Amino acid sequence: MQWLGDAPWLELSGFFVDVTLKSALICAVAAIITLLLRRSSAFVRSKVWVFALVGLLALPVFSLFSPLWNLPIIPEITSWGGGAYTPGLDKQDPEPFVGPPYPATITTPATAAEPLESSSAGMPWYAWGILAWLTGGFLYLCWYVISHAGVRVLVRQAYPADKEWSSLLGVVSQELDVRRGVRLLESNRLQAAITAGIFNPVIVVPSDTVGWSAERRRLVLSHELAHVNRWDTLTETLALLVTVVYWFNPLVWFAVKQLRIERETDCDNVVLQTGAKPSDYAELLMNIASDLAASPKPMWQLSTISQSSNLKDRLMNILNQKINRNRSNRKLAFLTGVVVLALVIPISAAGIWSSQPAQPDDQAASIAKAQTDDKAQKEQEQKAKQAEEMKKKEHAEKKKMSKEEKASAMMKKVCENETSAACKVVKVMKHDGVDAGVKTFYKMKKAEPGTYTFDEKEFNAAGYVFLYYKKVDEAIAIFELNVKEYPESWNVYDSLGEAYMVAEKYDKSIKNYEMALKLNPESEHSQKQLEKLHTLVTKAD
Repeated sequence: MQWLGDAPWLELSGFFVDVTLKSALICAVAAIITLLLRRSSAFVRSKVWVFALVGLLALPVFSLFSPLWNLPIIPEITSWGGGAYTPGLDKQDPEPFVGPPYPATITTPATAAEPLESSSAGMPWYAWGILAWLTGGFLYLCWYVISHAGVRVLVRQAYPADKEWSSLLGVVSQELDVRRGVRLLESNRLQAAITAGIFNPVIVVPSDTVGWSAERRRLVLSHELAHVNRWDTLTETLALLVTVVYWFNPLVWFAVKQLRIERETDCDNVVLQTGAKPSDYAELLMNIASDLAASPKPMWQLSTISQSSNLKDRLMNILNQKINRNRSNRKLAFLTGVVVLALVIPISAAGIWSSQPAQPDDQAASIAKAQTDDKAQKEQEQKAKQAEEMKKKEHAEKKKMSKEEKASAMMKKVCENETSAACKVVKVMKHDGVDAGVKTFYKMKKAEPGTYTFDEKEFNAAGYVFLYYKKVDEAIAIFELNVKEYPESWNVYDSLGEAYMVAEKYDKSIKNYEMALKLNPESEHSQKQLEKLHTLVTKAD
């Protein structure tokens, strides 16, 4: 659960607020446009909502980028109460030469690292809102996937429609100029026809239609084929995806509802333009609604001929002779869509954050300014205090840096030199073992003078890097090579003695520390290590 504490909650909160406000504005713009177009046909108004949905889906993508211009509407999110959440300090990268690091040091026994505590308990209040948003969207997406799978099962279990349905399908398709291939199936799990499939549309009608008249069948097929011509299964999928992202926003639900109302109204208009009597068609809708009310509703229906939630309004529109049912004005629908996008895109690409909160007037302005200045001063003092504490901590960490860590840092610098023999030996030992590393050392010694650099400090650093990672055999091998190469240096014996001490080869460790003291009698480290070794040997005896 460490990721909960380290997540950039403040940035996610800003993204959430940005998307929420802009989505509400897009829905409001679409609602105003449809209100202005109330005398136009449902075909045009439905296109407005389709373009609005496209804008809502594109909105989060636009919000990820820097705004092209800024409209300072609300204060910066960093000025909200509680301040920004500060995650833990970055961890240092492990040493790349000898594999994953070990938690133990050289001079003390290995201790298991304590588990990291989850910092979710310290999350700011707005982090829980973000988690609720993500959780709600995930649950709604799961419902969408499960219900869609239910429809796929229903379609697979359906069987081809009888000849009477099939022959009528061809006639009605020709009347409505349907140029897409449509499958017609029957199912005993339905009480009303549904349309499914985006690229391969299929209409599923109830199997219990023996008593249906030819006119009723024609009206049902006309309505469903109107959905096919409109690509309503695609727009319904877009609507469901929008509600997954904006499940918390009632204005988005309103937009989706309006889209479905205009969609059904437009399909009703298509049916009426085929010559159907408004009274017959209205009676059909009421009969189907009655059948649906008396039976379980299908698990998920993309488009049905009868929607009981707005059935009354649909019936009034069907019987109203003054309603504009014109569907031929596609240019107006296209121009309307362009207008919607021309408004949606600037809204999406605009910033809404003000660098400073809005200032009140008169005396209240002075009080607010004083409070703001006081808060800013306290925040500045707090930041200065934190910076000072951080400097002290870094200084203390530098002081605590062990000899082995310094050697590891030196080793990184050493390997920047391509001629470093120590770096070459380390890499070979890591991949091929101690013997291969020793052989490589002697091969490099036989190379042309100047080809490789043999430096005492570099080899000493390499040995301590291995020792830090508890690769004791490799460390001893490196230090022994260094002793052979620099037999007059007291430091190489001191380092080899330390490696033997870690390996608990106390006799060899004592001999090397004695040799180091012989070459440098003033070495306090060699003297202290010898005393410690004599104590260990005495206790062992």
